[in-house]
Amino acid sequence: MKIILCIISGRCLFFLLAMMSFPFFSLPVFASPPLKRADHVFIIIMENKGFGEIVHGTDAPFFNSLSGGRLTNYWSLAHPSLPNYVAMMGAWPPLPASDDPRIRLEGDSLPEELVRHGHSVGSYMQGLPRAGFGGKSAPSLFGRYVLKHDPFLLFSRLRESPVRKTVVPLHKLPEDLARGSIPELSLIVPDLCHDMHGAFACHFHNRHELVKAGDRFLAHWIPVIESSQLFRTGRVWIFVLWDESGYGERSDSGGKDDRIRDPLPKEKRLHAGGHIPFLWIDSKVSSPWQSPCFANHYSLLESLTHNFSLPELAPPGERVPLPGPGGVCSKD
Repeated sequence: MKIILCIISGRCLFFLLAMMSFPFFSLPVFASPPLKRADHVFIIIMENKGFGEIVHGTDAPFFNSLSGGRLTNYWSLAHPSLPNYVAMMGAWPPLPASDDPRIRLEGDSLPEELVRHGHSVGSYMQGLPRAGFGGKSAPSLFGRYVLKHDPFLLFSRLRESPVRKTVVPLHKLPEDLARGSIPELSLIVPDLCHDMHGAFACHFHNRHELVKAGDRFLAHWIPVIESSQLFRTGRVWIFVLWDESGYGERSDSGGKDDRIRDPLPKEKRLHAGGHIPFLWIDSKVSSPWQSPCFANHYSLLESLTHNFSLPELAPPGERVPLPGPGGVCSKD
Protein backbone atom coordinates (compact mmCIF):
# COMPACT_ATOMS: atom_id res chain seq x y z
CA MET A 1 0.00 0.00 0.00
CA LYS A 2 2.82 2.37 0.89
CA ILE A 3 4.50 1.53 -2.42
CA ILE A 4 1.27 2.34 -4.34
CA LEU A 5 0.85 5.66 -2.51
CA CYS A 6 4.46 6.51 -3.22
CA ILE A 7 3.99 5.77 -6.91
CA ILE A 8 0.79 7.83 -7.01
CA SER A 9 2.31 10.73 -5.11
CA GLY A 10 5.36 10.61 -7.36
CA ARG A 11 3.18 10.79 -10.44
CA CYS A 12 1.19 13.64 -8.92
CA LEU A 13 4.36 15.53 -8.18
CA PHE A 14 5.55 15.01 -11.76
CA PHE A 15 2.13 16.13 -13.06
CA LEU A 16 2.16 19.26 -10.92
CA LEU A 17 5.68 20.17 -12.00
CA ALA A 18 4.75 19.63 -15.62
CA MET A 19 1.64 21.79 -15.29
CA MET A 20 3.60 24.55 -13.60
CA SER A 21 5.93 24.68 -16.57
CA PHE A 22 3.05 24.61 -19.06
CA PRO A 23 2.34 27.99 -20.78
CA PHE A 24 -1.08 28.12 -19.15
CA PHE A 25 0.62 29.10 -15.92
CA SER A 26 2.96 31.61 -17.54
CA LEU A 27 2.26 35.31 -17.57
CA PRO A 28 0.54 36.12 -20.88
CA VAL A 29 2.58 37.93 -23.53
CA PHE A 30 0.40 39.66 -26.10
CA ALA A 31 1.63 40.24 -29.64
CA SER A 32 0.34 40.12 -33.20
CA PRO A 33 0.24 36.57 -34.58
CA PRO A 34 3.26 35.94 -36.82
CA LEU A 35 2.52 36.74 -40.45
CA LYS A 36 3.57 34.48 -43.27
CA ARG A 37 6.23 36.04 -45.44
CA ALA A 38 5.13 38.04 -48.49
CA ASP A 39 6.78 37.18 -51.78
CA HIS A 40 6.30 40.68 -53.19
CA VAL A 41 5.55 44.03 -51.61
CA PHE A 42 4.20 47.20 -53.23
CA ILE A 43 4.28 50.54 -51.41
CA ILE A 44 2.11 53.31 -52.88
CA ILE A 45 2.85 56.72 -51.38
CA MET A 46 0.34 59.54 -51.60
CA GLU A 47 0.88 63.12 -50.42
CA ASN A 48 -0.05 65.68 -47.79
CA LYS A 49 -3.46 64.59 -46.58
CA GLY A 50 -4.46 63.74 -43.04
CA PHE A 51 -6.53 60.84 -41.77
CA GLY A 52 -9.71 62.86 -41.40
CA GLU A 53 -9.50 64.34 -44.90
CA ILE A 54 -9.48 60.90 -46.52
CA VAL A 55 -11.22 58.48 -44.17
CA HIS A 56 -13.93 60.86 -42.99
CA GLY A 57 -14.31 62.68 -46.30
CA THR A 58 -16.28 61.86 -49.43
CA ASP A 59 -13.63 62.61 -52.06
CA ALA A 60 -11.85 59.21 -51.94
CA PRO A 61 -14.63 56.63 -52.42
CA PHE A 62 -12.37 54.03 -54.02
CA PHE A 63 -9.78 54.09 -51.25
CA ASN A 64 -12.48 53.87 -48.60
CA SER A 65 -14.14 50.94 -50.39
CA LEU A 66 -11.02 48.78 -50.45
CA SER A 67 -10.91 45.68 -48.30
CA GLY A 68 -7.80 45.16 -46.21
CA GLY A 69 -6.22 46.06 -42.94
CA ARG A 70 -6.71 49.65 -41.81
CA LEU A 71 -4.36 51.10 -39.22
CA THR A 72 -6.35 53.87 -37.57
CA ASN A 73 -3.48 55.17 -35.42
CA TYR A 74 -0.70 55.48 -38.00
CA TRP A 75 1.52 58.59 -37.88
CA SER A 76 4.11 60.16 -40.15
CA LEU A 77 7.45 61.27 -38.75
CA ALA A 78 8.04 64.87 -39.76
CA HIS A 79 7.26 67.81 -41.99
CA PRO A 80 7.97 68.39 -44.87
CA SER A 81 7.75 65.45 -47.29
CA LEU A 82 11.33 64.40 -47.98
CA PRO A 83 12.28 63.18 -44.48
CA ASN A 84 9.32 60.80 -44.49
CA TYR A 85 10.31 59.23 -47.82
CA VAL A 86 13.90 58.63 -46.79
CA ALA A 87 12.93 57.34 -43.33
CA MET A 88 10.77 54.64 -44.94
CA MET A 89 13.88 53.58 -46.83
CA GLY A 90 16.16 53.53 -43.79
CA ALA A 91 17.35 57.04 -42.92
CA TRP A 92 17.86 57.66 -39.19
CA PRO A 93 17.19 60.81 -37.16
CA PRO A 94 18.12 63.55 -37.26
CA LEU A 95 16.21 63.50 -40.53
CA PRO A 96 16.60 66.23 -43.16
CA ALA A 97 14.62 69.33 -42.29
CA SER A 98 13.81 70.43 -45.84
CA ASP A 99 12.60 69.23 -49.24
CA ASP A 100 15.87 70.21 -50.92
CA PRO A 101 16.46 67.50 -53.61
CA ARG A 102 20.22 68.15 -53.45
CA ILE A 103 20.28 66.36 -50.08
CA ARG A 104 22.30 63.13 -50.17
CA LEU A 105 22.26 60.52 -47.43
CA GLU A 106 25.33 58.43 -46.74
CA GLY A 107 23.87 55.72 -44.48
CA ASP A 108 22.50 52.26 -45.13
CA SER A 109 19.19 51.88 -46.92
CA LEU A 110 16.50 49.29 -47.41
CA PRO A 111 17.02 48.96 -51.20
CA GLU A 112 20.78 48.48 -50.74
CA GLU A 113 20.30 45.82 -48.06
CA LEU A 114 17.73 44.01 -50.17
CA VAL A 115 20.11 43.80 -53.13
CA ARG A 116 23.01 42.84 -50.85
CA HIS A 117 20.98 39.89 -49.58
CA GLY A 118 19.92 38.67 -53.00
CA HIS A 119 16.54 40.39 -53.36
CA SER A 120 15.26 42.64 -56.15
CA VAL A 121 13.98 46.21 -55.85
CA GLY A 122 12.36 48.77 -58.10
CA SER A 123 10.81 52.22 -58.01
CA TYR A 124 7.98 53.09 -60.41
CA MET A 125 7.73 56.86 -60.76
CA GLN A 126 4.93 58.57 -62.66
CA GLY A 127 6.30 61.20 -65.02
CA LEU A 128 9.90 59.98 -64.90
CA PRO A 129 11.28 60.54 -68.42
CA ARG A 130 13.65 57.53 -68.45
CA ALA A 131 15.17 54.90 -66.18
CA GLY A 132 17.68 56.31 -63.74
CA PHE A 133 16.89 59.94 -64.52
CA GLY A 134 18.48 62.05 -61.80
CA GLY A 135 17.20 65.54 -62.54
CA LYS A 136 15.41 67.75 -60.04
CA SER A 137 12.09 67.57 -61.91
CA ALA A 138 10.52 66.60 -65.21
CA PRO A 139 9.76 68.65 -67.17
CA SER A 140 12.48 70.94 -65.85
CA LEU A 141 10.01 73.84 -65.72
CA PHE A 142 6.80 73.25 -63.73
CA GLY A 143 7.63 69.56 -63.42
CA ARG A 144 5.13 67.00 -62.17
CA TYR A 145 7.80 64.42 -61.38
CA VAL A 146 10.05 65.64 -58.57
CA LEU A 147 13.26 64.15 -57.21
CA LYS A 148 12.33 64.98 -53.61
CA HIS A 149 9.70 62.20 -53.79
CA ASP A 150 12.16 59.69 -55.31
CA PRO A 151 13.95 58.32 -52.22
CA PHE A 152 16.14 55.74 -53.97
CA LEU A 153 18.07 58.57 -55.63
CA LEU A 154 18.54 60.55 -52.42
CA PHE A 155 20.92 57.92 -50.97
CA SER A 156 24.43 58.52 -52.30
CA ARG A 157 25.46 54.88 -52.64
CA LEU A 158 22.20 53.95 -54.40
CA ARG A 159 22.55 56.85 -56.79
CA GLU A 160 25.98 55.60 -57.86
CA SER A 161 25.04 51.90 -57.99
CA PRO A 162 23.15 49.67 -60.46
CA VAL A 163 20.06 50.21 -58.29
CA ARG A 164 19.72 53.58 -60.02
CA LYS A 165 18.53 51.79 -63.16
CA THR A 166 15.70 50.19 -61.20
CA VAL A 167 14.06 53.64 -60.89
CA VAL A 168 11.80 53.51 -63.95
CA PRO A 169 8.72 55.23 -65.38
CA LEU A 170 5.41 54.00 -63.97
CA HIS A 171 4.13 52.93 -67.36
CA LYS A 172 6.53 49.96 -67.20
CA LEU A 173 4.63 48.39 -64.30
CA PRO A 174 1.96 46.53 -66.36
CA GLU A 175 4.67 45.18 -68.68
CA ASP A 176 6.76 43.91 -65.76
CA LEU A 177 3.69 42.33 -64.15
CA ALA A 178 2.77 40.58 -67.41
CA ARG A 179 6.31 39.24 -67.84
CA GLY A 180 6.56 38.11 -64.23
CA SER A 181 9.66 40.24 -63.74
CA ILE A 182 8.36 42.40 -60.93
CA PRO A 183 10.82 43.24 -58.12
CA GLU A 184 10.27 41.78 -54.67
CA LEU A 185 9.93 45.33 -53.32
CA SER A 186 8.31 47.94 -55.55
CA LEU A 187 7.83 51.59 -54.65
CA ILE A 188 5.05 53.36 -56.59
CA VAL A 189 4.95 57.16 -56.52
CA PRO A 190 2.39 59.25 -58.47
CA ASP A 191 3.29 62.64 -59.92
CA LEU A 192 2.26 65.87 -58.19
CA CYS A 193 -1.09 65.97 -59.97
CA HIS A 194 -2.09 62.44 -58.92
CA ASP A 195 -0.61 62.09 -55.41
CA MET A 196 -3.04 64.68 -53.92
CA HIS A 197 -0.21 67.21 -53.54
CA GLY A 198 -0.87 69.53 -56.47
CA ALA A 199 1.37 71.69 -58.64
CA PHE A 200 1.21 74.66 -61.00
CA ALA A 201 1.14 72.25 -63.96
CA CYS A 202 -2.05 70.51 -62.78
CA HIS A 203 -5.37 71.29 -64.44
CA PHE A 204 -6.97 71.65 -61.02
CA HIS A 205 -5.85 73.17 -57.75
CA ASN A 206 -8.90 72.78 -55.55
CA ARG A 207 -8.16 70.56 -52.55
CA HIS A 208 -11.20 68.37 -53.19
CA GLU A 209 -10.28 67.86 -56.85
CA LEU A 210 -6.72 66.87 -55.92
CA VAL A 211 -8.04 64.19 -53.57
CA LYS A 212 -10.43 62.94 -56.25
CA ALA A 213 -7.60 62.78 -58.79
CA GLY A 214 -5.46 60.78 -56.38
CA ASP A 215 -8.35 58.41 -55.69
CA ARG A 216 -8.74 57.86 -59.44
CA PHE A 217 -5.03 57.04 -59.61
CA LEU A 218 -5.51 54.34 -56.97
CA ALA A 219 -8.66 53.12 -58.72
CA HIS A 220 -6.58 52.54 -61.86
CA TRP A 221 -3.33 51.09 -60.50
CA ILE A 222 -4.44 48.89 -57.60
CA PRO A 223 -6.66 46.76 -59.90
CA VAL A 224 -3.69 46.49 -62.30
CA ILE A 225 -1.74 44.79 -59.51
CA GLU A 226 -4.66 42.76 -58.16
CA SER A 227 -5.58 41.39 -61.60
CA SER A 228 -2.06 40.06 -62.20
CA GLN A 229 -1.10 36.38 -61.96
CA LEU A 230 1.47 37.42 -59.36
CA PHE A 231 -1.28 38.64 -57.03
CA ARG A 232 -3.53 35.66 -57.67
CA THR A 233 -0.92 32.95 -57.08
CA GLY A 234 1.63 34.43 -54.67
CA ARG A 235 1.50 36.25 -51.38
CA VAL A 236 1.50 39.96 -52.19
CA TRP A 237 1.24 42.92 -49.86
CA ILE A 238 0.11 46.34 -51.07
CA PHE A 239 0.60 49.22 -48.66
CA VAL A 240 -1.19 52.50 -49.40
CA LEU A 241 -0.15 55.40 -47.19
CA TRP A 242 0.52 59.11 -47.15
CA ASP A 243 3.91 60.73 -46.57
CA GLU A 244 2.59 63.29 -44.05
CA SER A 245 -0.67 64.93 -43.06
CA GLY A 246 -1.81 68.23 -44.54
CA TYR A 247 -0.92 71.44 -42.79
CA GLY A 248 -4.50 72.69 -42.68
CA GLU A 249 -7.02 69.89 -42.82
CA ARG A 250 -10.53 71.24 -42.48
CA SER A 251 -13.82 69.65 -41.66
CA ASP A 252 -16.76 69.96 -44.06
CA SER A 253 -18.28 72.88 -42.16
CA GLY A 254 -15.34 75.13 -43.03
CA GLY A 255 -14.36 78.22 -41.13
CA LYS A 256 -11.03 79.82 -40.33
CA ASP A 257 -10.49 77.95 -37.08
CA ASP A 258 -12.33 74.78 -37.98
CA ARG A 259 -9.35 72.49 -38.45
CA ILE A 260 -9.35 68.78 -37.74
CA ARG A 261 -7.01 68.34 -34.78
CA ASP A 262 -6.19 64.75 -33.97
CA PRO A 263 -5.13 64.21 -30.36
CA LEU A 264 -1.42 63.51 -30.16
CA PRO A 265 -0.58 59.91 -29.32
CA LYS A 266 0.69 59.08 -25.85
CA GLU A 267 3.50 56.96 -27.29
CA LYS A 268 6.99 58.45 -27.15
CA ARG A 269 7.78 57.25 -30.66
CA LEU A 270 8.08 59.71 -33.55
CA HIS A 271 4.81 61.18 -34.83
CA ALA A 272 5.51 64.83 -35.71
CA GLY A 273 4.32 64.54 -39.32
CA GLY A 274 0.70 64.05 -38.38
CA HIS A 275 -2.00 61.38 -38.39
CA ILE A 276 -2.39 59.72 -41.81
CA PRO A 277 -4.41 56.92 -43.47
CA PHE A 278 -2.80 53.51 -43.89
CA LEU A 279 -4.17 50.50 -45.77
CA TRP A 280 -2.59 47.03 -45.87
CA ILE A 281 -3.86 44.71 -48.62
CA ASP A 282 -2.78 41.07 -48.35
CA SER A 283 -3.57 38.82 -51.32
CA LYS A 284 -4.15 35.89 -48.93
CA VAL A 285 -6.39 37.72 -46.46
CA SER A 286 -9.89 38.46 -47.75
CA SER A 287 -11.59 39.68 -44.58
CA PRO A 288 -11.25 43.36 -43.64
CA TRP A 289 -9.69 44.20 -40.29
CA GLN A 290 -8.43 47.24 -38.45
CA SER A 291 -6.05 48.04 -35.64
CA PRO A 292 -5.96 51.01 -33.23
CA CYS A 293 -2.29 50.35 -32.35
CA PHE A 294 0.22 53.16 -32.77
CA ALA A 295 2.50 52.79 -35.78
CA ASN A 296 4.63 55.05 -37.97
CA HIS A 297 6.90 54.92 -41.03
CA TYR A 298 9.60 53.16 -39.02
CA SER A 299 7.05 50.44 -38.19
CA LEU A 300 6.70 49.85 -41.93
CA LEU A 301 10.48 49.73 -42.30
CA GLU A 302 10.74 47.27 -39.41
CA SER A 303 8.10 44.98 -40.92
CA LEU A 304 9.87 45.00 -44.28
CA THR A 305 13.23 44.10 -42.77
CA HIS A 306 11.56 41.23 -40.88
CA ASN A 307 9.77 40.04 -44.02
CA PHE A 308 12.96 39.87 -46.06
CA SER A 309 15.18 38.70 -43.16
CA LEU A 310 17.42 41.76 -43.27
CA PRO A 311 19.55 43.39 -40.57
CA GLU A 312 17.78 45.98 -38.41
CA LEU A 313 17.42 49.30 -40.22
CA ALA A 314 15.01 51.25 -38.00
CA PRO A 315 16.62 53.29 -35.21
CA PRO A 316 16.54 51.96 -31.63
CA GLY A 317 13.26 52.77 -29.95
CA GLU A 318 11.39 52.50 -33.24
CA ARG A 319 11.84 48.80 -33.89
CA VAL A 320 8.19 47.87 -33.43
CA PRO A 321 6.66 46.27 -36.55
CA LEU A 322 3.25 47.06 -37.95
CA PRO A 323 0.37 45.61 -35.93
CA GLY A 324 -1.15 42.69 -37.77
CA PRO A 325 -4.69 41.29 -37.73
CA GLY A 326 -5.77 39.94 -34.36
CA GLY A 327 -2.87 41.42 -32.44
CA VAL A 328 -2.90 43.37 -29.18
CA CYS A 329 -1.16 46.73 -29.11
CA SER A 330 2.46 46.65 -27.99
CA LYS A 331 3.32 48.65 -24.89
CA ASP A 332 6.93 49.19 -26.01
